[in-house]
Amino acid sequence: MVSDVEGARTASTMTMGENERQDTQEQLADTVELLRWIIGVLGGSAWQNLGLIPNPATKKVARNLDDARLAIDAAASLIEHLKPRVDETERRELDTLLANLRLNFVEQQAKSQQPG
Repeated sequence: MVSDVEGARTASTMTMGENERQDTQEQLADTVELLRWIIGVLGGSAWQNLGLIPNPATKKVARNLDDARLAIDAAASLIEHLKPRVDETERRELDTLLANLRLNFVEQQAKSQQPG
């Protein structure tokens, strides 16, 4: 026979388990959102360092291919971790972003190696 105290503990444990699952799901959603934001920031940094958009603080365009490569590689790593947790449309968008950044990196690298 289960006493009222034991029944309350069991109900409390079940509620805690459900709450922990909900907290985990909320944290996962928060983490996915955080990764989306960081990828956006890294993408913006890459575009700036490729010399294709101005730095919003200085309003100047400057090329720094080493920093662009770092931002692109970091975004690529995060994208690979994020892809299993997003839908197909978002995966395509992330792949397109990465492909565009890489293509523009190669173009800017070629320009920087041209004489004159």
